[in-house]
Amino acid sequence: MSSTGPIVLFLGRLAGDGVARNAVHLANALVQRGLAVQVVCLQPGPLAEDLRGAGLTCLGWARGPRGLALAAATGALRRELQALRPSVVVSMGNHGHLAVWAALRGLPDVPRIYRISNDPAHAGADPLRRAAREAGLRLVAADATRLVCVSAALARGPAFRRARRDRRIDVLSNGVDVEAIRRRATAPVRHPWVDDGRPYVVAVGRLHPQKNYPRLLDALRLARESRPELRLLVLGGGPDKARAALEAQARGAGVADAVRFEGEVADPFPLVARASAYVLASRWEGASNSLLEALACGVPVVASRSAGAAPDVLGHGRFGVLVDPDSPSDLARGLLAQTDPATRILPGGRAGDFPLDANLARLCAVVAGARRLHDEIQMLVEGQSHGPALSAVIPQRSTEC
Repeated sequence: MSSTGPIVLFLGRLAGDGVARNAVHLANALVQRGLAVQVVCLQPGPLAEDLRGAGLTCLGWARGPRGLALAAATGALRRELQALRPSVVVSMGNHGHLAVWAALRGLPDVPRIYRISNDPAHAGADPLRRAAREAGLRLVAADATRLVCVSAALARGPAFRRARRDRRIDVLSNGVDVEAIRRRATAPVRHPWVDDGRPYVVAVGRLHPQKNYPRLLDALRLARESRPELRLLVLGGGPDKARAALEAQARGAGVADAVRFEGEVADPFPLVARASAYVLASRWEGASNSLLEALACGVPVVASRSAGAAPDVLGHGRFGVLVDPDSPSDLARGLLAQTDPATRILPGGRAGDFPLDANLARLCAVVAGARRLHDEIQMLVEGQSHGPALSAVIPQRSTEC
């Protein structure tokens, strides 16, 4: 068999989140380099329109939570991979890794790259779920041709000990196209909160416990005691049940008229750029794309100290305010400081320290290296090479890390 199969990028959905944005950026960069790319997901989304030359396969989204939908799609993913015979498979986000791992059981010689996109050791689960997640990470790490971690802290995780020893880990932070985002941020936008000219802060992210919206609503209530005109605009989709619970909390706190859950927005940048401040209240993250995008928009930033790489991105307070995500009063302090022209800290040119092109060039090099490995394997299998034995070319995977 020749190595004509495409590079496959897998993720759950091409929504407006960081995993989807990174998948689209990588797909377009690989296509620009003359490589065939197939994006495989369960469901399309607004970012599907941003793909430039990559193929797109949607397997279908089963009813239920994302984890169950991904598990249900494993058989369809296996059949798709067997049909495509990819030269490389890249799993773009943590939630899809086990589905990719299971689907690849029938394709042992295909190089596979798992991108560790979020903190796998977060406290947002009970001990049993945490243990199950750790076991899954060990399977993925043992299976990986390469692991790509979005921060050095993630790469130091205990599940990746064997991969570190084998030098199968690359640390590649997220990047941002500052000029492109600034162009989009200046586009006209019609929104009642923009039109009325009153201040609002903006949060970007799905309605999930990770994003810590209940504490943020508490912080808004406290901040409005000093600045009653302050409002919160949330850009991000989520289950109806989660939205209803947050809306009920806002009513109970007396801030219902000061909170707007906008849902998923295809182009959030004009709304972010016109906000008085951006807030990332997450209890955990990997490396937040929306944080970098907010810096590129030039708005003052409030970010949780536990939001993955946020402290490093903000220069430990030089380019924005860091707060305790478990303390509504500290969150309120950050909101008040960053919405006051007399005390706010502007990001300046900090976003330029995380260039998207350089990030993509390194990530493309990792993928291309895995593809070259695939080509060498195929030549050895077909007797076209007098190179090293297969055992010297194929990374030896272990069931322990």
